[in-house]
Amino acid sequence: MVMDISEEKRACRVETVKKAVNRTEKRVAKTKSKLLNAALAVFSEFGVDATTIDDITQRADLGKGTFYRYFSDKAEIMACLVDQAIEKLIDKLRKVETATAIEEALEYIINVHYRFFLENQEEFILLFQGRLFLKLDRQITEQMEEPFNRYFEAIENLLSPYMSEKVDLLRIRRFACAVAGFVFGFFSFAMIGMESEEIETSIKPLRQSFVKSLSAFLVQ
Repeated sequence: MVMDISEEKRACRVETVKKAVNRTEKRVAKTKSKLLNAALAVFSEFGVDATTIDDITQRADLGKGTFYRYFSDKAEIMACLVDQAIEKLIDKLRKVETATAIEEALEYIINVHYRFFLENQEEFILLFQGRLFLKLDRQITEQMEEPFNRYFEAIENLLSPYMSEKVDLLRIRRFACAVAGFVFGFFSFAMIGMESEEIETSIKPLRQSFVKSLSAFLVQ
């Protein structure tokens, strides 16, 4: 009987510890999420270079000490956001329908980027804005290299069935820059109050020319 009570007490203590750990984990996840959401908002609003850690912590309504418990610097929180955003984009690229020709595959890729832009504008801007956008066809920091390489690989996997030769990485990088730049054009229309259907109708002729140019660029 004594053993039974002892075992029961031990089980209660274990359950209490588990609940405490779960509460701590939830609190940690919630705080980290607040910092990430705040960083994404201010990066999009001010640009990565102009944003300070003070901007992030003020937007999150947290102290700088809390920031440094989760991230070593601005570059690390940006790398985390880039990784999350690219994973979302890659997930959408994986769901692209099978095309019958390279032009059709290019249309699908543009559609994915356009839909991603509509649904995740801040993340799209983070991935392709300013200096980071310009570095896509040259080099990017080590922290960014791995997620962007996954992104380039996803694009290459979609295009390779329609290519007679393997597309080199530099060409894929420039292709990604071109697609992102084209999609940013949609943002210009949105800024003057046009609805998405109006934008798609207005840009359709340019889009057809763009797809042909992309196709020629990839096979040259």
